[in-house]
Amino acid sequence: MSASPPPVVVPRLDRGIAVEDCGDRLVEIAIEDPDGRLGRCPRVVIRRRDPRRPSPARAVLLDRHGRGRFLGWLPEDPVGVEIVADPAAAGHPGRSPTARLAVVPIWRMVATVVVRRPIGVLRVLRLRLAGNRKGAIARFVRLFDAIAAPSYAVWSVLRDEEDALARPGLLAELAAWPRRPVVEVRIGAGPATARAASRDALEAQIYPHVRIVEADAPLGGDVVAEVPAGVRLSPDALWHLVRPFAFDPRAVAAYCDEDEIDRRGRRRSPIFRGAWSPALAEAGGLAPTVVAVRRDRMVGEDIGAAAGERLVEIAAGHRTAVHHVPRVCVHRPVETPPPRPLARPAPRLAEGERPKVGVVVPSRDRAELLAACVDGLFRRTTGIDLEVVIVDNGSREAATARLYERLAGEPRIRVIERPGPFNFPDLIAAGVAETRQELLLLLNNDVEPIEPGWLAAMVAELGESDVGAVGARLLFPDGHVQHGGVTLGAGGIARHTFHFFGLRGGEDRGLLATRRDVSAITAACLLTRRSHWDCVGGMDGRSFAVAYNDVDFCLRLRKAGLRVVWTPEATLIHRESVSRGAIDTPEKRSRFAAEEAELSARWGAELSNDPFHNPNLSLVGEGFTLELVPRDRQARVPS
Repeated sequence: MSASPPPVVVPRLDRGIAVEDCGDRLVEIAIEDPDGRLGRCPRVVIRRRDPRRPSPARAVLLDRHGRGRFLGWLPEDPVGVEIVADPAAAGHPGRSPTARLAVVPIWRMVATVVVRRPIGVLRVLRLRLAGNRKGAIARFVRLFDAIAAPSYAVWSVLRDEEDALARPGLLAELAAWPRRPVVEVRIGAGPATARAASRDALEAQIYPHVRIVEADAPLGGDVVAEVPAGVRLSPDALWHLVRPFAFDPRAVAAYCDEDEIDRRGRRRSPIFRGAWSPALAEAGGLAPTVVAVRRDRMVGEDIGAAAGERLVEIAAGHRTAVHHVPRVCVHRPVETPPPRPLARPAPRLAEGERPKVGVVVPSRDRAELLAACVDGLFRRTTGIDLEVVIVDNGSREAATARLYERLAGEPRIRVIERPGPFNFPDLIAAGVAETRQELLLLLNNDVEPIEPGWLAAMVAELGESDVGAVGARLLFPDGHVQHGGVTLGAGGIARHTFHFFGLRGGEDRGLLATRRDVSAITAACLLTRRSHWDCVGGMDGRSFAVAYNDVDFCLRLRKAGLRVVWTPEATLIHRESVSRGAIDTPEKRSRFAAEEAELSARWGAELSNDPFHNPNLSLVGEGFTLELVPRDRQARVPS
């Protein structure tokens, strides 16, 4: 077998326009590989002027003639585009692949999205009619970026082909496992035909150390699982579910992704899960159909309940020992009901408990925003004693001076002066030093509380000993979502989860109404403890004066073994950096690029593998858009 071909460098356009001239523009790259040298799914890699900034890369599906096209938005600073061969490419000799780049006119972009994503276009129109121009543009661009995503039918065939080719290697790897646990699988009660279908799939498993037991039989072995009658496992399912127990002596459970089989035998409705999230599991949002559990962690014989409510007890105190396998290994017939999820209520403060919270609010002018923020704090916050420190960053407007005069008579509010260039972490640090409280709320001056129990809900979440920070559900004034957590790697670095989504319509699949663990949250409304703040050294104002300081802070909390939790029980209005202003000057753009590059250099591995965002899902397109080639399909824990 010869080596794979070198990357195909995309040339200048026919009219002489260079790639460098296509920054922040929509392009189409037509690929032709008649002799299959690039493989089935080559990657389009966009090189940037600053090599420290992440280079976007997306796979393209080629047809049987070797033709395919990339449609997408280039970053503002491209210096080159390359087509890199699929790692699985045979690398046989043949004609060199070619690629041609063209700028896509706006009319064609609009027409394509209207035809291919009509429901998405309606959502964009709702944003625009609500006056949210920025959101409408952002969602439209993401819609177009998702145009080339495969359907689930195509995607699942690609994964099945990939898995079939990999199975001989899995069997060879088995010999090198330090342990080969015996797994006992019980088939649940049900019709004989359904149980037979499940048994056939179990007997076809490539993992050899499997014992199948009847519905009422006791379970033994090292690892146990129950498969509901009718549910079928892919041939390598148990290999992947048992592997964590072979290599991680602390492993207590493993689960995977799944889909549904309709009455015609077609696979549909995939469920792509994130890594283990205690908050999401307790809220009923994480209930796998099949779970492999270490036998000595089971209490009694009811392994079936482990797929739902009992999994939370099994995992208690062992959150980094619950493994998620990001593979669709479980196929559930439509007539088989899903497991009953646990639905514990969100944490609440004890009756009579009234915690004290120090609130730090950086501010500069825009008195109307600050007034709404402060009024909301004291009029729409119940069950909490507040100490508010406003850190003024050089306000000049007379309206701000008048507001400060009005607030001077309020003993729970202090204003301290910190003039100079805007540096969010330094302003926050000044406020933290000024307050005496253990509980610290970082709050932007353009955030306004709207529901009385919001802060009590956040404080209750922070009551868990392993929770390092809590974030809120933030909405634009028009009701669309401003912040639903932060997804690492989305948009290249990090992006607010469900940014500009509506609360109704189901496109978030219930996650905007469900508390859950996340990798990071915005500091526009972030609750933490002084002890946690001190443990990681606060925010880094030297490297992240304006952007990404909150992401860096959260990642350092997680590195220290603490969780970051987002809760919809706290809902506020956020006008998204209205007081700070836009990134609209060369100086601001340069600073933003430097901060982006620093975050990428510091947390590159984490940014490419957010444990709570399934690697089978895109980091470019909307919501649950499929990634043509998954980023990583190895079992993972929320480290």
